[in-house]
Amino acid sequence: MTVTQRSGRNQGIELVRTLAAFAIVWYHSKAVGSEISYSGLSAFLMLTMLFEVGSNWSRRVRIAALARRLLIPWAFWFAVFGAINLARHQPFISLEYSGGWVAGVFAGSSIHLWYIPFIFALIVALAVVKRSVDRQVLFWLAMTATVVNLATVGQWEPWSRQIGYPLAQWMQASTAVLIGLLIGLHRSTRWGTQALAVALMLAAATWVFSPLPGVALPHMIAALVLLAALRWGDRIPASPVMQTLANATFGIYLCHPIFLGAAKQLPLHVALRVTLAFVASALFVIAYQRLRARLKQPALPVN
Repeated sequence: MTVTQRSGRNQGIELVRTLAAFAIVWYHSKAVGSEISYSGLSAFLMLTMLFEVGSNWSRRVRIAALARRLLIPWAFWFAVFGAINLARHQPFISLEYSGGWVAGVFAGSSIHLWYIPFIFALIVALAVVKRSVDRQVLFWLAMTATVVNLATVGQWEPWSRQIGYPLAQWMQASTAVLIGLLIGLHRSTRWGTQALAVALMLAAATWVFSPLPGVALPHMIAALVLLAALRWGDRIPASPVMQTLANATFGIYLCHPIFLGAAKQLPLHVALRVTLAFVASALFVIAYQRLRARLKQPALPVN
C-alpha cells in the first residue's frame, strides 16, 4: 500500500496488491476464513520491505514527504472514525488497552489504523539500518531474527495478546516484515535462496505444529503468492483496470470499514457483503482520484 508501481513493471505485483486489499476487507469481516485472509496484510508488509531493500535501497527517505504520504491520511481518517465513534456514543479512542491513551492513539480510532504509524516507523528505522550495513549483513540478520521469531512464537504470541493492542498487531506483523526482508534480499548473498527456503519451511512447520491459529499460515501464503508474482508476473498483460485498482489499494484500506459496516446491514451472504464493501470502497477512492485529477487540486488525505 505504501509503494506505487508503474504500469507495465510487473502486473503480477499489481494483482497481488489488489487481491491483498480484498483479503483485508474479508479479514475485518470476521467471516469464515478471516484468519487466513490476514495474508493480505502480510503481503502488503512484505511488498513494502521488498521494495525498501530492493529498488529503494539507495533512495534517501525524506521524513516530511513520507509523513505527508502516510501520516496525514492517517490523521484524517483517525478523525473520521473518531467522529463515528462519538456519534455511536463510544469513546473517540479506546482507553481499555493496557497502554492507556498512548496505546489507544497507536491502535487508532478504528483498529485497522494501527498499520499506518507502524509502517511509517518501520520505513524510517530501516533507512537508518541501511546506512550501517550492506545487503548481505542485513539478510543474515533478518534470517537469524526470522528463526528466533518462529521458534519462540509460542511464547511471544500469547504474551502480546495479553498485553493487547497495538503490541499484539505489531508482533503478529513482525514475521511478515522479516520474511519480506528475506524475499527482497535473498539474491544478494550466497545461499540466500536456500536460506529463504529454510525460512518458509520453518513457517510451514510452525503452522503444522503450533496450536495458535492464524500465526504462520497467512505469512506463508503471502510469501508464496508474492514469489510467484515476482517469478511469473511479468507474463501477465498490462490492464488499465488492474492498474486502477492497484493504485486505489491504500485508499481502500483506509476507508473500507465504513462500507463494510454498511454492507453488514444487508440481508446477503457474507461473501456478497464483503465483495460489495470492497467494490464500494474501490469506487469511492477511484472517483475521488479522478475528480482530483480533473480539477487538478492538491490531494486531500483520502488515499
